[in-house]
Amino acid sequence: MYSLMKATVWKSFDRIGMTLSMACAIHCLAMPALLPLIPLLAGSFWVDETTELVIVIITLLIAAPTLLRGYLKHRKLRVPAMLALGLLFLAFRPGAFHYGHAHGHWHGHQEELLHFVFAALAGFSLAIGHWVNLKLCKSCPSCKEEDSIRHCD
Repeated sequence: MYSLMKATVWKSFDRIGMTLSMACAIHCLAMPALLPLIPLLAGSFWVDETTELVIVIITLLIAAPTLLRGYLKHRKLRVPAMLALGLLFLAFRPGAFHYGHAHGHWHGHQEELLHFVFAALAGFSLAIGHWVNLKLCKSCPSCKEEDSIRHCD
């Protein structure tokens, strides 16, 4: 019974991770359009760096174990490759390690735009990793067996 509950939890993590990663990516794509409104949005959820950091941490806390488990279960390198790609986009986005700056006050709007583009690409990469993981589970005999046993209970 524990392993069946565990399989369901992992699939839920994939679905939650995919949704959160996509929401993050969409938020990051919307930010450049909102840049002219930053003085009006100052202090709000949309431009708060703590919010950005919390979302990144939660997304990675879901993505890392879920996608690594997906690799261990299915042995398809594309799953951890999407995790690695997402981590690279996060690490190399301008201002990635310079918290405490006010959006729009570092080296200009081009760097600000690149920050959001790289963050969006990270979100999309992680979402794709979760999606691939879910697709692999649908075609995996052991995952299908777990599902059929779970539905019979």
